[in-house]
Amino acid sequence: MRTRATIWIALFIVMGLLSACADATIVDQPRLIAQSTVDRDTVSFPTAVPTVTDRPPTQEIQSPLENITVEAEFVLVTPTLPPSKTPTLTPTVTPTPTITPSPTQPVTSTATTFLLPTSEIVALTAPAQQAIPQVCDSTWFFIEPRPASCPMNPPLASQGVYQTFQNGHMVWVGSQDAIYVLYNDSLYPRWQVFRDYFIEGMPEDESQYANAPQPGLWQPRRGFGMLWRANTDVRNRIGWATIEWEQPYSVQTQTSNDGSVFFNTPIGQVFTLLPNNVEWRNFSSSGGGLPPIYGGGLQTPASGGLPPIYPTQS
Repeated sequence: MRTRATIWIALFIVMGLLSACADATIVDQPRLIAQSTVDRDTVSFPTAVPTVTDRPPTQEIQSPLENITVEAEFVLVTPTLPPSKTPTLTPTVTPTPTITPSPTQPVTSTATTFLLPTSEIVALTAPAQQAIPQVCDSTWFFIEPRPASCPMNPPLASQGVYQTFQNGHMVWVGSQDAIYVLYNDSLYPRWQVFRDYFIEGMPEDESQYANAPQPGLWQPRRGFGMLWRANTDVRNRIGWATIEWEQPYSVQTQTSNDGSVFFNTPIGQVFTLLPNNVEWRNFSSSGGGLPPIYGGGLQTPASGGLPPIYPTQS
């Protein structure tokens, strides 16, 4: 340490000597030689205003100091600063959020009832099945009531004749040349169909049936009258005509795939004749079915009856 301090002191001394020697030779500036006080009233000063002439800059740069080499018995050592310490990075700790538990609601326990098996069997009611509407190839000639079955063919329109009786109806269908007889009583068969044998030019009625048993009744004429007079069972069951003349109209007929026969009347009704002559129904074409006009029991005519002239629809 003492040697290093001695070196530093010698270095400062040398630098001081160099500065003192170089002052007179290097500095090119005016120097103060002496100072005197002049009376302002007795001394006249120049009136000319000095002008400042800019000196052109010189490209030569003179160093204010000259390099002087001094022999010395020591070696100038430039001290080296100790290396600075690299700061150690301190890891930043991210605080973890604290989760505050929410208060829980108390759960009230309920009593559990254990069901013991029993020998009783509880019947389950099956849900009612809804019928899926049928898609038919042909449509019915009437709107309501809609039959559950489909028609076998499109409706067939032809000439028709209709007449009411005391205990039933007669309908002539021109396309079939047939007479349908519908009875209002409870005897079997409920309805029958016969071939029409009447030919134009034949007698339309007979004199022996000209006198009806009471006013407002008449014997039928033409094809209806021919069947009525020739078949005693038909005449006895259906009675006398309640209108004097039959009503001509355009009749429409259709047959369903279950064998039922449908045709209309001139007063807006639709007759449904079920297979095997078991029954028939009278429906209104404007909607709403009516119950059978006849009774519900199955009875046989007392006289046995004659077979129909025309084959029975089945």
